[in-house]
Amino acid sequence: MEFPGHPIFQDPVFETPEYKEFELRLRGALAAAVEQDPHTIAIQKAIPAVSDRLRTMTGIIQNGQATHAQALCSLEDLLTTRIEQKIERIAGALTEFIGGSFHFVPRGQLSPALLAAPVTGASLLSNRPVALPIAALAQATEMPQYHMSRTVQTIPELWQEWTVGLQGQPSIERLDELYGSSWRSGPAAASERQFYSRRKTLIAEIRRLAVALKAPPDEEAYNTVVRQLEDERRRARASLSKVIDTLKKA
Repeated sequence: MEFPGHPIFQDPVFETPEYKEFELRLRGALAAAVEQDPHTIAIQKAIPAVSDRLRTMTGIIQNGQATHAQALCSLEDLLTTRIEQKIERIAGALTEFIGGSFHFVPRGQLSPALLAAPVTGASLLSNRPVALPIAALAQATEMPQYHMSRTVQTIPELWQEWTVGLQGQPSIERLDELYGSSWRSGPAAASERQFYSRRKTLIAEIRRLAVALKAPPDEEAYNTVVRQLEDERRRARASLSKVIDTLKKA
């Protein structure tokens, strides 16, 4: 009895042999029920474990969502960068394809010598770039705008554009000599100056290695360095941009 001192249990009926026997059977049944009911015990043990498991799974899901969001942001940045690079190369290739050569956009009046110079088919259209021969370049009365080639993919091609020129156009050295940095102007001046600066990193390395090979370096020394660097680039299967990135990190 849970409350043996209660007045009701003072009644004589609770002292009879029949009640004593009933009480013993009842107590035995209750004890057996508690001992033999595994579900009650299992539930009592499982609830804390289930709660801990749910908390663990919630933490894993939250961490996974954060990692997934970071990966998506990184992928978006990478795709944006690559798309911009692709667009820049395509725009440069289209410009060169349409004009048949690299182009200058003169501003103001041109000298008679320049007007008499041969031009590409693209120059027949109004407001289109005019290809300036090297001989007429120095006689132009106004500053021309020159776009470096975006289709140059090898070190020999870059060295040729920088020191000799491509398709009869002036070299980068000649433009620097005549105009300094002023020729890298126009609407895309910032992009052109950055492109020039990156390419100049590789040119400076060629000159440094040529001096180390032979001082003062001659044409053969420069050509030897250019060939060796190109061979190394091909073996590494690296793009021109990758070579420049490696040099800038060194």
